[in-house]
Amino acid sequence: MQNEKVHSMLLALVGGYLLYLAYQLFEKYRTGTKEMPDVVFILAIIVFLLGGIGIFCYAWRIYRKSSKEDQEQSSDQEQKQDNN
Repeated sequence: MQNEKVHSMLLALVGGYLLYLAYQLFEKYRTGTKEMPDVVFILAIIVFLLGGIGIFCYAWRIYRKSSKEDQEQSSDQEQKQDNN
């Protein structure tokens, strides 16, 4: 399940990037160098933060599922070799 592991890593990078964007927006809001109204800034921070966390959790579930399937495949192969 190597393909799923690569997929989960790419999703984790996307989630990390969304978290980075939320941090950058928060820093602009905190320092007062904002170009938008406060409500829009806060909503954008929340959306990027929740989106990043959600994608990161989804990537973790895919990675764990892939690892579990790899372990099951290797144990099945070991059992087949022991039976021969």
